[in-house]
Amino acid sequence: MAVALAFMTILTFIQVVLREFGTGWVWSLEATTYTFAWMVLIGMSYGVRTQAHIAIDLVSNKLPPGPRRIMALAAVTLCLVYCGFMFYGGSMFVDGLMTLGNNARDIPLPRWVLTAIMPVAFALLAFRFIQIGMRIFAGELTSLGHTTRKKESTETASQ
Repeated sequence: MAVALAFMTILTFIQVVLREFGTGWVWSLEATTYTFAWMVLIGMSYGVRTQAHIAIDLVSNKLPPGPRRIMALAAVTLCLVYCGFMFYGGSMFVDGLMTLGNNARDIPLPRWVLTAIMPVAFALLAFRFIQIGMRIFAGELTSLGHTTRKKESTETASQ
């Protein structure tokens, strides 16, 4: 993700400088757009892995650990269903692009190559949710948020 961000920043900077001289690269906007999409799609699973995602756990944190775990497992299940739908839709989209055989507008590559990250990213996201689901099921976590079992016992002891 850092490489993608650096690539986008450098490419955009060069494009701005080139525009000052009345020229530029036709493909730079499309390359930046696809790079951003790749970065976001891969970043989803990274955010889940590192628990850096936004977690709205105001209600679930008020519940006892047992119901909180059930709620978290239900949320993981819903996330996996979403990943399944997006994986299927992304696969159908990429398959359709492969069948059409069209290229990207300004980049000399088949468009399906540039969008193939969609099913891959949602498969990776599903993998990360399965990992979290297994940790919740094993009792290591009680929610999708940032509260772990060790932290809960520390909080209980301090109260």
